[in-house]
Amino acid sequence: MPSFDQTPDLPVSFGHCVSWFAVSTSDPARVVDALDLGEGTSANWASGLAAAAPTRASSMASKESGPWIFVSPPVSGWTLIVGDWLPCPYARTEQRADIGQKFDVLFSRLMKHFADVQFFTSNRVADFYVWARAQGGESKRVFTFGDGTVYENIGKQTPEEAKLKLANFSGLTASAAGEKFWELVKQQEAERSAFIAKGLSFREAMKTVLRNGRSVFPNERDVADLAELWSVNPEDLESEDHPVGLGWVFRLPESLKP
Repeated sequence: MPSFDQTPDLPVSFGHCVSWFAVSTSDPARVVDALDLGEGTSANWASGLAAAAPTRASSMASKESGPWIFVSPPVSGWTLIVGDWLPCPYARTEQRADIGQKFDVLFSRLMKHFADVQFFTSNRVADFYVWARAQGGESKRVFTFGDGTVYENIGKQTPEEAKLKLANFSGLTASAAGEKFWELVKQQEAERSAFIAKGLSFREAMKTVLRNGRSVFPNERDVADLAELWSVNPEDLESEDHPVGLGWVFRLPESLKP
């Protein structure tokens, strides 16, 4: 079992190869109560994140010793729940539907108590990206993408997604969104080829295509930028002015492990 430091410290940035919830409250104790995960242990940012996100360079625990999740002190009116082991949303028709059901358990517990609940996953190693949002107790938007497949697409594209020029799959099933995704990929490839035919190098052609919009493929930047528009960008925590604080760590029960 990891040893948790209970000395309040400043926030530690994160956001790569990890999942997290952002909950609209400055009272982490309310989040702890809503999660209903049993008894936790107090921990500061450094030790809590090191256990909950062991892929970080400062890892103090392996996934085999987990699964830990970290409930952070408040930052700019939000409380963050971080963990490599948090389940992600998947369509009920997929083989991973059981993981989606486990995600729904946590999502539902939180949205019952808070006006705005968000979820993000950013993992370039697995090429897996997720964003989801519930407002007013209702799930409004869920998008799950991995390795060229759209696994979940619920709700209309949000204004923030549109501002970032992310691909718009509003009104489409996950399967139909996947088909449109590859259509858009082919369109960008055709545009790139046209620029190359005009004498541009591959790199110059790609830069020109992307100036007309982002790559159709989701990436870490998309997740971080959307998180910043919806709530807070965890990659920027260390560069911002936040007070020292102390959070909690919990073991995710077997019934909720993905």
